[in-house]
Amino acid sequence: MPSTPEPPKSTGENGSSQERAEGGWPATMALLGKVGGIGWFVGASIALGAYGGYWLDRHFDTAPVLMISGLALGVATAFVGMIRLLGAIRRGR
Repeated sequence: MPSTPEPPKSTGENGSSQERAEGGWPATMALLGKVGGIGWFVGASIALGAYGGYWLDRHFDTAPVLMISGLALGVATAFVGMIRLLGAIRRGR
């Protein structure tokens, strides 16, 4: 009996069939949730750093030194955190 050839397996971008099986709507929504969480983290870090510096400036009457320092600390925290979270997403955690 002649056997019919099997169709080629569909593969993902990197050539793995597992990528294709894990894709779809749930994976897209999970990725959007993670990316949205990164956005909130970045915004909250910068806002809290700036507000913390502003509050300290009012308390110690050192305007605008501590607000700028708090803003810089917030931006640095946001940058490092964003890089770490993006790396975790890329590794699939």
